[in-house]
Amino acid sequence: MILQRLATSIRKQDWFTVFIETLIVVLGVFLGLQLGNWNEARAERAQETELLRALHQEIETSIRLTDQKVDAIQQVVAAGKRSLDFLESDESCGDGCWIVLVDFFHASQWQSIEVDRSTYDEMRRQGFPRSRDIVDVVEGYLAQNATLSITNELPAYRSRVRQLIPFDAQEFYWDNCYILNDGAETYILDCAKGISDKAAERAVGRIADTPDIPLLLTEWVGLHTATPADLIVQNQTAEIALEVIEAELERRQ
Repeated sequence: MILQRLATSIRKQDWFTVFIETLIVVLGVFLGLQLGNWNEARAERAQETELLRALHQEIETSIRLTDQKVDAIQQVVAAGKRSLDFLESDESCGDGCWIVLVDFFHASQWQSIEVDRSTYDEMRRQGFPRSRDIVDVVEGYLAQNATLSITNELPAYRSRVRQLIPFDAQEFYWDNCYILNDGAETYILDCAKGISDKAAERAVGRIADTPDIPLLLTEWVGLHTATPADLIVQNQTAEIALEVIEAELERRQ
């Protein structure tokens, strides 16, 4: 309609009206574009806010799981040290062969310490977070986790020692000496005997007589000795990341 009036004004050479109506058209187009940009920016901001909340939850969950893994790894290292002490003593396990065998099995436990970063990777793919502070602190946290990636490799000791433990002992172990609850692994030190004393003694003897067991176990325990402390530092960095994200979410309210 306005274009029709504009054409009429041009034919009449009513230049003032032409100017006003042209201004109205240009202003309308400009306001329309600005409104579209504003709506797009508002939608992006809302999307980033939801992703920041999801990132906060992702890091919170990783902190909880890492705390659980610190406890589990400490148990593995302790069992490995006891097993090495037994091997170095060159003594018979006597009536305590089952507990010695359980320690050899505990020491073979492994779990990935890699943290979930799927939400953060999705945010980066979409150009978020736009806060440099959040990017820097989350990248630092993930870099710390990446430096520990060597422990994500399955240890040679794990495979070797389990070849020497009878199947019925392993079956009993999983039912009675190991607990998995909400992602947390617990290794029970004083679980009931799963096989006869004689069978346990034979199994411990096979392990002790296998030349590469002490070397493989030493390598595995040595690799993990510092891991719990490293994971604690990693979680401290993760807590800082949570604080930075929380500050940004508070600012957006």
